[in-house]
Amino acid sequence: MEWTTAERFLLTRTSVMRNAPDESGVYGLCSPGKWVYIGHRSNIRKALLDYLSGQMPYVLQWQPKHFVFEPLPYKKRLARHKQLLAHYQPICNRKTASTASSF
Repeated sequence: MEWTTAERFLLTRTSVMRNAPDESGVYGLCSPGKWVYIGHRSNIRKALLDYLSGQMPYVLQWQPKHFVFEPLPYKKRLARHKQLLAHYQPICNRKTASTASSF
């Protein structure tokens, strides 16, 4: 199950502020050739800014370079998150499956 959009954005504060929505949904962090983390939050932009401020050190060590997202309401984002995890099996979700972003 692929992302609904193929567009990837540079994972910088400026790019997050410009491109990430202030809405509920799923998001993914990746580097060339690997998915690092896939999460879901009530505010995609805030989740990405939290990452950039160092609040996810277990993800930071993998140095993701890009992000993608899909805005979705709460119930749909939960199901979509599970689909994306099963499809991509990101490195950091394997270690933190029970603590994936869910607030």
